[in-house]
Amino acid sequence: MSEAQSSHGLSLDEKKNFVRGALVDMANHTFGFICSVIGVSDSKTGRHYGSALRCKLKGRRVVITARHVLEAAKQEPLGVALSTGYGEPPYVVHGDVNIDPVADLAVYFLPDDYPCPDECFWPPERIDRRLDNLATDYLFLHGFPGAASYSSHLLGGVVTKSLPYGAMQRLERLPSNLGSYQFAVEYDPVGMVSETGAPRDLVDPRGLAGSPVWRIGVSGRSSREWKTGDSLLVGVLTQWHPDENLLVATSMERLPPEW
Repeated sequence: MSEAQSSHGLSLDEKKNFVRGALVDMANHTFGFICSVIGVSDSKTGRHYGSALRCKLKGRRVVITARHVLEAAKQEPLGVALSTGYGEPPYVVHGDVNIDPVADLAVYFLPDDYPCPDECFWPPERIDRRLDNLATDYLFLHGFPGAASYSSHLLGGVVTKSLPYGAMQRLERLPSNLGSYQFAVEYDPVGMVSETGAPRDLVDPRGLAGSPVWRIGVSGRSSREWKTGDSLLVGVLTQWHPDENLLVATSMERLPPEW
């Protein structure tokens, strides 16, 4: 979490307390929708390559991630799989994946045999395809960093620990090639703290690619009235720029309107 202004009319300490509490609430709220993208090495082991979101588009169940994550995972001998829950076997990807190579986006329309129930899919009415309100809201992403993922014969698969992270949109000192459909998120070790307010080291974000990004929905309302149900999906993480201390996401506006 990177501390920054997130709500008007509060003291600095109140803003910090709100952000920390919102981070915990959003982590719990979103965890059931995220999954790991796994390259399958053999019948018992695999490697975590990135993160993804289960959601619905026009009534269809899909998984959204970064294109480069899928392409990298496909290089493993037995292809790509998606995690389906703690202790559950991963789901092997089969069939076509819709890709946007320019925006580094991949959308996989799931076959009927995908085992997760409907409540594991982010609802389409809570997707914001516009960039208008990002700068005045607090942004939150949730995924699985590679540093906290490992293959385990003992546990029968790939073990991953998620990283919830919140920060403001970066508006200055942006990459020169940032597209109109992309936005930047602060990822600066200076001022980074845990949900308890204790200083923490920078987590290597490799493996977070494909993670969903939300705006929590506090913009335009009192933080005291905010709830996790106000949050809206706004993008998918695609890049890390370590020299500029930022992450880059592709906006949901890049999804075709017929989806």
